[in-house]
Parts: sequence; C-alpha cells; structure tokens
Amino acid sequence: MFPGVTYRWLFKMAAACSAFVIVAPTHTIARGQELQAIAHETTEPTTQPATTQPVLSWEAQWNGWEGLDIEFIDRTHWRTVSEILMRTPEEAIADQRVRFAANFGARLEVDAAQLGASGTLNDFDSGVALRRLSLISRGMFQFVAPIDFKLELGYIPGKFNVKDAYLVFPEIDYVGRVKFGFFQPPMGLDLMTSSRDLMFMEPAAPLQALAPGNEFGIQIGRPVFDERATWVLGIFGNGQRSGEYGNASKNYGSAIGRATWLAIDHLNPQTPVLNQSLHLGVSANYQYSTTSTVRYRSRPESYIAPHVIDTGEITSRKAATLGAEAAWVSGPLSVQSEFLDSSLDVDNGPDVNFYGFYVYASYFVTGESRAYDRKAADFERVKPLHDFAFGRQGWGALELGGRISYTNLTNGDIRGGRLGILMGEANWYLQPHVRWMLGTGYGHVDGSSNNGDMFILQTRLAVDF
Repeated sequence: MFPGVTYRWLFKMAAACSAFVIVAPTHTIARGQELQAIAHETTEPTTQPATTQPVLSWEAQWNGWEGLDIEFIDRTHWRTVSEILMRTPEEAIADQRVRFAANFGARLEVDAAQLGASGTLNDFDSGVALRRLSLISRGMFQFVAPIDFKLELGYIPGKFNVKDAYLVFPEIDYVGRVKFGFFQPPMGLDLMTSSRDLMFMEPAAPLQALAPGNEFGIQIGRPVFDERATWVLGIFGNGQRSGEYGNASKNYGSAIGRATWLAIDHLNPQTPVLNQSLHLGVSANYQYSTTSTVRYRSRPESYIAPHVIDTGEITSRKAATLGAEAAWVSGPLSVQSEFLDSSLDVDNGPDVNFYGFYVYASYFVTGESRAYDRKAADFERVKPLHDFAFGRQGWGALELGGRISYTNLTNGDIRGGRLGILMGEANWYLQPHVRWMLGTGYGHVDGSSNNGDMFILQTRLAVDF
C-alpha cells in the first residue's frame, strides 16, 4: 500500500492535466464545453484504482478563403498497462489525447468553349459546362500517432467523381510516409500538381493518354538530401476508368515509381523574383495482368471537346511506360517539359510502342514566381504579390504562356492517331483563390480514321476555398 501523500499527489497531477483548455482562434464561431469533469481530489487514501472521466472539447472556425476548420479533442486519462492487467495502483497516470482536426472547402470551375473542326473530326460542339464542383476535406486524426487524410468528391461533366480518398501514416525509418487509398499515382509532373495550380486549363495530351489516372493503391516514399530529392514507390490496382483523363486500361496491377532531384536550389519565398530552380525527374509504370486490355486516348486539351485520338481496346498482358520530366524557374519565367514512352506486349500480334511529349513556357508579367513544394516535388498555388482591389494599387497576378505537345498512338496494327497541338494561355489571378483563364489553340490529327484540323477558344472561371 502506497502512503496517502502519494495518492494525493497523483490526483493533483490528474486534475492539472484535465484543466488544459484549448485557446480558441480569433474568428472562432462555435466551441463546445467540457462534457464531463474529472473526479475531484480525494483526501483519504483508498485501495481502489483511481477513476477519471473523459473530457471532450471542440471548436469551429471560419477562415474565409481558407475554408472551415473544425477540431475535437478528447483528453482521456488511461492507467498504465500493468495497472489495467494487474488491477493494482500505479504511481503515474498517462494523459492519452485523442484528436480530430479537419479543414472543409470546395472548388467550382465553369468552362465555356468555342470549337471548330474540319475533315472527318466530329462532335466539336461549342458550349458551357460545369467543369468541376468538389467538396474537399483534409486534416488529421490522432490516437497513438497522427494520421493525415484527404477526401475530395463531387461532379465532373456527366458523372459523379471521387478525386481523392486516402490516408497518410507517419514516417517510418528507411520507408518514409505510407499513403493508402485512392489517389494519383506518382507519374507525370502535371498530374502530380493539383489541377488548381496548373498553368493551363487541362494537362497536355500525352499525359492524358499515357499516364495513369487516379487509382487504388499503397505507396511509400520520402524527401531526402535536405529535401532536394524525393523517391516514391507504389503498387496500384484498377483506377476510375470513367474518370477525367484518357487512360482506360482494365484489370491491371501496376508498380509505379518516381524519383526527383532539385539540381538548382535557390528558392526565395520572400522575394519570388529571385527564385532560381531546376527540377529533374524520372518515373516508370509496369502493368501486368493475366487477362486484360489497354486503351489510350486523349482530348485536344479541352474538356468540352471529344476524344480525337484513341487506340481502342488492345489485348495485352504487359505494358511498360517510362517518363522524364524537367522544370526550370528563373524568377517570373518558367519552362517545363515531359516525355512519355509506352511499350505493349500485344497478344496475337506484333508489339507496339506509343509516345508523346510537351514543352511550355510561362511568364508572370506582374513579377510572381511559381512556388515549389519540396516534399511532393511539384508546384503549389500561385499567390499574387498584390491581390486585386478595385480602385487601389492591387491588380492581382497576370501570367502568359504557350505550350506545344505531340502524341503518337499509331504504331504497327494499332491506328490510334497522332495529335499535334499548339496552345496559348493567359491567367489572371485576382487573389490566390480566384482565377480567370483564357486559352486558344490550333491542332492537327492524322494517322487514323479521324483526320483534320481543329480550333479552340476557351475560358474558365475557377474559385476555391
């Protein structure tokens, strides 16, 4: 039996732990009260184990353009393992805190396009479309260790869409962070970068055709060498074959890896005009199945336009795709390029090879620079130096750019078509969460039953919070 003074000390410590109060942010709009109080101090020693009750508190805060933050904290005082098993008092009580914190936001993108086509190109109908309407939740929950999560779901033209639904577990030595769920595999710089942060309204045609879309999988990886390099390796299953982009292969398992290196590392977040960086990366995707089909296709970099190159379903058990990427940033100027090559072992026919590439350059007239995410090895949201304010000095950020891309899906017995397209774009960022985009392009298709020229004039209003 421990002396009574020890019990009094224990209860005082437990009461001190339970008195912890969350400090509410400035804009807190709601906050829960403690639901249950901890047991009061006992002045007499007892042979019964000390008992405590959980304490739950919560708060909600609207952050304007940053969305809604909600946090729950349950501070439960658990006994040590020996006390639970042996049913005898112990000298200490551990404070186990259960926490859930999440940010809730949304995205809205509305497109309009004027399209024209010649030759045998069909279904080029001009119009207005709701490009994206998404609800987004991201945050963390903690019991023993913190686990991050993200869920993004909503609408794209003609269908309900799950963009992301995954968990990220804490970093493990030599393995890095573990990511599990439905998300973009690590291939294609423009696909790894959020569509919210792309220079152009849509990814380049080679990525739409040859790179994988969002899939179920598990991956490991981490930044290394003071976050100048990253590596990621994952195993994936079937993706969302009716999703946003063209890779419509079926019944495959894939091993996908990506490695990057920041060869020039002079990033200056405080003075973006001084940024100097060179990103280099390689990726690989090996697909295998005992019975499956591969299908590559792409739109002409406008989601309102139809698919103009399409291999149809190819019976193949193995396919391998290699990718290379590079991005150079010098203050307001940036240049980016990617190359992809895919080889297929075709059942009952000769093997085929498809490839594609793009190059683009952009320039911020107002002096901003592309922000780089070292941990993910991709690019982040553009933040104007001065947000738009009518009648004041701020006019937001203005970015001008041009891109050329080429995709070849015709080889051997497969006549999927060849697409070359030149796009120009102007982006006006009124502030970090509001952007107006205007793009125009000219393209040519041949090498299949679809042959002809096309003209695209399109615009987008994008808002997120």
